[in-house]
Amino acid sequence: MAQRSGPRPHLPSGRENRPEAAPASRSLTALLLEPLLLPALLLALLLVVMASGVQTIARDTELIRASQTRLTLLRQMLMDVSSMENGERGYIIMGQPDFLEPYTQGKADFQRHVAQYRPMIIAPRQQEKLTLLLTEIAAWQREAATPEITARQRSLADAVELVENGKGAARTRQAKVILTDMIGFENNRLTLAVTSSRVVLGRVQLLVPLGLLLGMLLLLWAGRRVIRLLSHTMGALTDNARRIASGEYDHRIAPLRVRELDVLSGQVHQMAVAVADRERQLQAGRATLEQANAQLEQANLNLQRSNRELERFAYVASHDLQEPLRTIGSYTELLARRYSGQLDARADQYIEFTMSATQRLKNLIQDLLVFSRVQRATRTVSAIDLDALLQDVRQELQTRLEEVGGELRIASLPTVTANRELLHHVFLNLIGNALKFHVPGRAPVVKVSAGRQADGWVFHVQDNGIGIEEQYHERIFEAFRRLHHASQYEGSGIGLSVTRSAVEQHGGRIWLQSTPGQGSTFSFNLPDQPALPPAPVSVEGDA
Repeated sequence: MAQRSGPRPHLPSGRENRPEAAPASRSLTALLLEPLLLPALLLALLLVVMASGVQTIARDTELIRASQTRLTLLRQMLMDVSSMENGERGYIIMGQPDFLEPYTQGKADFQRHVAQYRPMIIAPRQQEKLTLLLTEIAAWQREAATPEITARQRSLADAVELVENGKGAARTRQAKVILTDMIGFENNRLTLAVTSSRVVLGRVQLLVPLGLLLGMLLLLWAGRRVIRLLSHTMGALTDNARRIASGEYDHRIAPLRVRELDVLSGQVHQMAVAVADRERQLQAGRATLEQANAQLEQANLNLQRSNRELERFAYVASHDLQEPLRTIGSYTELLARRYSGQLDARADQYIEFTMSATQRLKNLIQDLLVFSRVQRATRTVSAIDLDALLQDVRQELQTRLEEVGGELRIASLPTVTANRELLHHVFLNLIGNALKFHVPGRAPVVKVSAGRQADGWVFHVQDNGIGIEEQYHERIFEAFRRLHHASQYEGSGIGLSVTRSAVEQHGGRIWLQSTPGQGSTFSFNLPDQPALPPAPVSVEGDA
């Protein structure tokens, strides 16, 4: 670290040098998982409600099926009684044996239907009614049917005399009354089962869409809260660390209430105290110039290490977010697969909204990981054939080229000394953006070319897209800066930030020329001998 002219700021000594008590803090994992807990619990509760409703409806459906079966048997027994009565009366009138066939068949059918109905009885009342019915039918056959049939075999007059006493008609009327009463009772049970099933179905249809809507809103709120938390804490910690690194060694980083970050802040402050002490010793002449320079250089390395740990924080935070997000996505997909089509169309739409929001949050986290990976990539260089590299990029973007009807024109490109992964990110982001931000109705045309300059090469990626106003030429290279709403163009606003970082790590720069409505040209230069910064030092706990 170079010496500055004038007095150095220093930290107070004694009691004032001790840090103030910080408010209670939580671990990073707890802080990130807490907003996602409520949506997960709500989805689990929704699954329980739906499962309970389905079980209740299935139970009511079984009751309805059994009741309908009993009703059918009772109606058949009523028809059997009528068949026996009609067959017996027909034989009395005609005297021909063939007319007894309905009576005989009805008697057999009645016994068979009674045998089928008896095991299905679930109400004691119906069992009592069945006993009365069988008693009446047996009495009719004993007192009327059998004597009348026997008398008719002797003479019509004898049979008519027995019929006129009315005992047989009274017995069959009473049997029919009993059967009618049993049918009415079964109809009431069927009505109650159908009503219960409809009530449960109505509740499920009401609660599930409301629960899905609330879950989607909670998920969106949780995602926004997590992103804001990351942005706020990272911004605050980076700004404070930058002030300390610039020489304000007496500046204290305010507690961020995140345990890992507060520990890191304390380490940064301790290093700042050490640097301030070394500088005072240097100014007082208590150490040689060579010793002071070595100590300051070591302190500078420590500060750089702290900054790299801040970069790793974005990677670790994004990595820890993926597991709870996969859990929410899995439960939502389970809802979609298991209950699709069983609810109304609105419930299916709410499930689709939840899955879409989960996918957008997943894409944002993956972009954060890409950004962190570019910042932390191993800095190795080699000879790169850009013609071959661009062919790989073309293959990756082939599906998008076909979707938008675009054309990619690549001029002859040189072989350069660079890091292949970083250059791949540069061309993939620039060409991908050119295809994304095209004018509706106009097929995108992207041209890639290169030109020689004194100490290296200049590359150009030109398109005929929507263009960018001059006031936004610098803003678009900032992380998470978007000029359009997410509903218009997908993405997280991090691609150009990755591109600029990759170019600058090669010792180059990137700039833009654009005319709104006509297109843009992104240009960047690469020196012949790029001086890439050293690879990040791996420390214990690195993800």
